[in-house]
Amino acid sequence: MKSINIIAIIFIISSSNVYSAEYYGVVTRVIDGDSIVVKHDDTLNKIRLRYIDAPESMQIYGKQSKKFLSNLLADKSVLVSTEYSDRYGRQLADIYIHNEKESIYINAKMIKSGNAWVYKKYRTNNYLINLENHAKINKKGIWKSSNPVQPWVYRKNYD
Repeated sequence: MKSINIIAIIFIISSSNVYSAEYYGVVTRVIDGDSIVVKHDDTLNKIRLRYIDAPESMQIYGKQSKKFLSNLLADKSVLVSTEYSDRYGRQLADIYIHNEKESIYINAKMIKSGNAWVYKKYRTNNYLINLENHAKINKKGIWKSSNPVQPWVYRKNYD
């Protein structure tokens, strides 16, 4: 009976989601306001910041969003927390910077600064939505415009 229990335990452990990962790496490239490349153990990982959607590069405020993220992350060590990849093979991740003084949740900072929307299709978290409302009320970033076009609407019309 014990051997059956041991086999069951081994099966459960081996069938769990082995992709879940947290690792440190260095940001080698900022692609746009919600996509980066992180080097970890001599591997370059394409990362899509989870729960946010930034303006596309050719969209109004797209270049500013990318520049803001570049200023935060270029050549910096980050903690990547990911569980799965998207249909394009990018890791969907929460990105953090930790140092002696503070810990910064980059995904949330992009929203609070007005450099991205909450991707409400995938996230209805009140914390992130409150940060977006803060940016709107204070007319930060994309919210300086009276009628900013959401990236998912822009992609639908211009792809």
